[in-house]
Amino acid sequence: TGLSLTVGGPAQALWLTNTGDRELRAQVRAFRWSQPEGKDSLEPTQALVASPPMRSIPPGGRQLVRVIRTGGDAPAGEQAFRLLVDELPVDTEKKDSGVKYVLRYSVPVFVGGAGTPVLAWSTTLGKDGLSLDVRNTGSVHAQLSAMTLQQANAAPVTLAPGLLGYVLPGSAMHWTLPVPAGTDL
Repeated sequence: TGLSLTVGGPAQALWLTNTGDRELRAQVRAFRWSQPEGKDSLEPTQALVASPPMRSIPPGGRQLVRVIRTGGDAPAGEQAFRLLVDELPVDTEKKDSGVKYVLRYSVPVFVGGAGTPVLAWSTTLGKDGLSLDVRNTGSVHAQLSAMTLQQANAAPVTLAPGLLGYVLPGSAMHWTLPVPAGTDL
Protein backbone atom coordinates (compact mmCIF):
# COMPACT_ATOMS: atom_id res chain seq x y z
CA THR A 1 0.00 0.00 0.00
CA GLY A 2 1.29 3.41 -0.92
CA LEU A 3 0.16 6.79 -2.22
CA SER A 4 1.40 9.02 -5.03
CA LEU A 5 0.56 12.71 -5.22
CA THR A 6 1.21 15.06 -8.09
CA VAL A 7 2.66 18.50 -7.45
CA GLY A 8 -0.28 20.89 -7.28
CA GLY A 9 -2.71 17.97 -7.56
CA PRO A 10 -5.67 17.21 -5.33
CA ALA A 11 -5.50 15.35 -2.07
CA GLN A 12 -5.38 11.56 -2.04
CA ALA A 13 -7.71 9.30 -0.11
CA LEU A 14 -6.53 6.79 2.47
CA TRP A 15 -9.28 4.44 3.64
CA LEU A 16 -8.99 2.89 7.11
CA THR A 17 -11.02 -0.29 7.60
CA ASN A 18 -11.97 -2.06 10.83
CA THR A 19 -12.52 -5.78 10.28
CA GLY A 20 -12.77 -6.45 14.02
CA ASP A 21 -15.75 -6.69 16.34
CA ARG A 22 -14.85 -3.66 18.51
CA GLU A 23 -14.48 0.04 17.82
CA LEU A 24 -11.03 0.99 16.58
CA ARG A 25 -9.36 4.37 17.09
CA ALA A 26 -6.52 5.42 14.85
CA GLN A 27 -4.06 8.30 14.65
CA VAL A 28 -2.39 9.28 11.36
CA ARG A 29 0.86 11.29 11.40
CA ALA A 30 3.05 12.46 8.51
CA PHE A 31 6.86 12.28 8.39
CA ARG A 32 9.46 13.36 5.85
CA TRP A 33 11.41 10.25 4.83
CA SER A 34 15.13 10.17 4.05
CA GLN A 35 17.84 7.52 4.02
CA PRO A 36 21.10 8.84 5.47
CA GLU A 37 23.90 6.30 5.92
CA GLY A 38 21.89 3.41 4.47
CA LYS A 39 19.05 3.53 7.00
CA ASP A 40 15.49 4.91 6.98
CA SER A 41 15.00 8.16 8.88
CA LEU A 42 11.69 9.91 9.65
CA GLU A 43 11.23 13.55 10.70
CA PRO A 44 7.87 15.09 11.64
CA THR A 45 6.64 17.46 8.93
CA GLN A 46 3.81 19.84 8.10
CA ALA A 47 4.54 19.58 4.35
CA LEU A 48 2.05 16.69 4.27
CA VAL A 49 -0.97 16.42 6.54
CA ALA A 50 -3.67 13.87 7.25
CA SER A 51 -7.18 15.18 7.75
CA PRO A 52 -8.58 14.32 10.18
CA PRO A 53 -5.54 13.03 12.08
CA MET A 54 -7.69 10.98 14.49
CA ARG A 55 -10.51 8.61 13.54
CA SER A 56 -12.89 6.26 15.31
CA ILE A 57 -13.98 3.36 13.17
CA PRO A 58 -16.96 1.21 14.17
CA PRO A 59 -16.78 -2.60 13.87
CA GLY A 60 -17.01 -3.58 10.21
CA GLY A 61 -16.79 0.08 9.16
CA ARG A 62 -14.37 2.23 7.24
CA GLN A 63 -13.37 5.88 7.37
CA LEU A 64 -11.73 8.25 4.92
CA VAL A 65 -8.56 10.18 5.73
CA ARG A 66 -7.48 12.84 3.25
CA VAL A 67 -3.75 13.16 2.61
CA ILE A 68 -2.92 16.73 1.62
CA ARG A 69 0.33 18.31 0.48
CA THR A 70 0.71 21.79 1.97
CA GLY A 71 2.89 24.67 0.83
CA GLY A 72 3.86 25.92 -2.58
CA ASP A 73 5.81 24.41 -5.42
CA ALA A 74 7.85 21.35 -4.64
CA PRO A 75 11.59 21.36 -5.17
CA ALA A 76 12.86 19.53 -8.24
CA GLY A 77 12.67 15.77 -7.93
CA GLU A 78 10.59 13.35 -5.98
CA GLN A 79 9.75 13.95 -2.31
CA ALA A 80 9.27 10.99 0.00
CA PHE A 81 7.07 10.80 3.08
CA ARG A 82 5.68 8.13 5.36
CA LEU A 83 2.30 8.12 7.04
CA LEU A 84 2.30 6.30 10.37
CA VAL A 85 -1.13 4.92 11.17
CA ASP A 86 -1.25 3.93 14.84
CA GLU A 87 -4.05 1.94 16.39
CA LEU A 88 -4.86 3.51 19.76
CA PRO A 89 -6.17 1.64 22.80
CA VAL A 90 -9.90 2.06 23.36
CA ASP A 91 -11.01 2.34 26.99
CA THR A 92 -13.91 0.02 27.67
CA GLU A 93 -16.02 -0.69 30.70
CA LYS A 94 -15.10 -4.36 30.50
CA LYS A 95 -11.52 -4.95 31.60
CA ASP A 96 -10.06 -7.85 29.63
CA SER A 97 -7.12 -9.74 31.06
CA GLY A 98 -4.10 -10.64 29.02
CA VAL A 99 -1.90 -8.91 26.51
CA LYS A 100 -3.43 -6.43 24.07
CA TYR A 101 -1.74 -5.59 20.81
CA VAL A 102 -2.01 -2.33 18.94
CA LEU A 103 -0.75 -2.11 15.38
CA ARG A 104 1.28 0.45 13.46
CA TYR A 105 1.24 0.73 9.69
CA SER A 106 3.83 2.70 7.75
CA VAL A 107 2.51 3.88 4.38
CA PRO A 108 4.94 5.32 1.80
CA VAL A 109 3.84 8.54 0.05
CA PHE A 110 5.65 9.98 -2.97
CA VAL A 111 5.11 13.48 -4.35
CA GLY A 112 6.12 14.53 -7.85
CA GLY A 113 9.13 13.22 -9.64
CA ALA A 114 9.51 11.79 -13.10
CA GLY A 115 12.02 9.42 -14.60
CA THR A 116 13.38 6.09 -13.55
CA PRO A 117 15.55 4.75 -10.76
CA VAL A 118 19.19 4.04 -11.68
CA LEU A 119 20.60 1.37 -9.40
CA ALA A 120 24.13 0.19 -8.63
CA TRP A 121 24.49 -2.99 -6.57
CA SER A 122 27.28 -4.56 -4.55
CA THR A 123 27.32 -7.68 -2.39
CA THR A 124 29.63 -9.15 0.23
CA LEU A 125 29.32 -12.55 1.85
CA GLY A 126 29.88 -12.52 5.61
CA LYS A 127 29.16 -14.65 8.66
CA ASP A 128 25.71 -13.04 9.09
CA GLY A 129 24.68 -13.60 5.47
CA LEU A 130 24.81 -11.69 2.23
CA SER A 131 25.36 -7.94 2.63
CA LEU A 132 23.58 -6.03 -0.10
CA ASP A 133 24.27 -2.36 -0.83
CA VAL A 134 22.10 -0.56 -3.39
CA ARG A 135 22.63 3.05 -4.55
CA ASN A 136 19.97 4.94 -6.52
CA THR A 137 21.34 7.76 -8.68
CA GLY A 138 18.03 8.10 -10.53
CA SER A 139 15.34 10.72 -10.07
CA VAL A 140 12.65 8.54 -8.44
CA HIS A 141 12.49 5.80 -5.80
CA ALA A 142 13.06 2.10 -6.44
CA GLN A 143 10.96 -0.58 -4.75
CA LEU A 144 12.87 -3.84 -4.26
CA SER A 145 11.12 -7.16 -3.78
CA ALA A 146 11.40 -10.87 -4.53
CA MET A 147 15.19 -10.95 -4.20
CA THR A 148 16.84 -14.09 -5.54
CA LEU A 149 20.47 -15.08 -5.88
CA GLN A 150 21.37 -16.59 -9.24
CA GLN A 151 24.76 -18.23 -9.66
CA ALA A 152 26.13 -19.83 -12.79
CA ASN A 153 25.12 -23.51 -13.09
CA ALA A 154 22.96 -23.37 -9.93
CA ALA A 155 19.28 -23.07 -9.12
CA PRO A 156 18.09 -19.64 -7.96
CA VAL A 157 18.02 -19.14 -4.17
CA THR A 158 15.26 -16.95 -2.67
CA LEU A 159 16.72 -14.40 -0.24
CA ALA A 160 13.67 -12.16 0.31
CA PRO A 161 10.35 -13.47 -1.05
CA GLY A 162 8.34 -10.28 -0.47
CA LEU A 163 9.09 -6.58 -0.15
CA LEU A 164 12.72 -5.91 0.77
CA GLY A 165 12.44 -2.13 0.88
CA TYR A 166 12.86 1.13 -0.98
CA VAL A 167 15.85 3.13 -2.17
CA LEU A 168 15.06 6.83 -2.47
CA PRO A 169 16.60 8.97 -5.22
CA GLY A 170 20.13 10.08 -4.36
CA SER A 171 20.30 7.56 -1.51
CA ALA A 172 21.89 4.22 -0.72
CA MET A 173 20.52 1.40 1.43
CA HIS A 174 22.13 -1.58 3.14
CA TRP A 175 20.55 -4.93 3.98
CA THR A 176 21.98 -8.15 5.40
CA LEU A 177 20.06 -11.12 4.00
CA PRO A 178 20.24 -14.58 5.54
CA VAL A 179 21.40 -17.25 3.11
CA PRO A 180 19.38 -20.49 3.38
CA ALA A 181 21.22 -23.45 4.87
CA GLY A 182 22.80 -25.73 2.29
CA THR A 183 23.38 -22.93 -0.24
CA ASP A 184 26.83 -23.29 -1.78
CA LEU A 185 28.41 -19.89 -2.27
